[in-house]
Amino acid sequence: MSGLPDGLRAAPLTAGDAAELTAVARACEEHDTGTAEWTEADAIAIAGRPTLDFARDSVGVRDGGALVAFGLQLGVRLTFVHVLPAYRGRGIGTWLLRWSQDAARAIGASVTAQEIAVTEHEAIALLEANGYRKRWEAWAFEITLEREPPAPVLPAGYAIRDFVPGRDERVAFDVIQRAFSEWPEYEPGTFDDWVATSLGRPGFVPALLGLVERDGEVVGAVLVIEQDGLGWIEQLAVAREQRGTGLGRALLVHAFRTTWRRGGRRCGLGTDERTGARGLYERVGMHVRKTYAEYGKSL
Repeated sequence: MSGLPDGLRAAPLTAGDAAELTAVARACEEHDTGTAEWTEADAIAIAGRPTLDFARDSVGVRDGGALVAFGLQLGVRLTFVHVLPAYRGRGIGTWLLRWSQDAARAIGASVTAQEIAVTEHEAIALLEANGYRKRWEAWAFEITLEREPPAPVLPAGYAIRDFVPGRDERVAFDVIQRAFSEWPEYEPGTFDDWVATSLGRPGFVPALLGLVERDGEVVGAVLVIEQDGLGWIEQLAVAREQRGTGLGRALLVHAFRTTWRRGGRRCGLGTDERTGARGLYERVGMHVRKTYAEYGKSL
């Protein structure tokens, strides 16, 4: 695919590009939203996904030897695209938009989509001009922990415990996948990808994955990722038949408490309109820090 400005070249990324990719992503986030979220651990975890084919699912744009933009196709729906601010306005974003559609088609996707901060007006204008439409709104929530949270309140017969390596991998994955599969347009991931991006992520320890049990059955889970003093709640799931019992709130408090005990003083999470969970997060004292929107286009 041609069309890049003179002097720039494109090639697939490799696992060894994690540090450069992170630098580009963080520079873009800082410019576009005021704070950088991406970490090198994110890039390493993504690179470890067995289903990621670098030749098919990734591209890096370089000026000489320096990475200045990239695209990542993750699964059958979502694409991550970043262009360094100094290189915008030169057609690179349009080139990556075409690449992203081709990458989505290559894996059999029927929709291509990107999640964009609502403050990224130029990116939104580019997407809309190319036939993308807003699908739903999403939010990054956060809470500041001023003291150690109390132990979570659980219904009688329930208990929360830490993940046990070698025993709990499959049951944790299953309860998360069953809960998330109820979302409209949710695309299920594979067990091996989940292991690579959660349990195999740099810094993971068993205390970061809490499991709630009843009569020996795992009926809920909460996974925390540690990022620069922030405990990011990556996944929170409660089995459908157990909802309405307070388990969601208890798992949130467990994540807050785990974060505090490991030295973190803030907790965050992301959610969107499909989950219907915004009210729960607001009731436990969390507030919206950033607002995003997913824009998609049928292929």
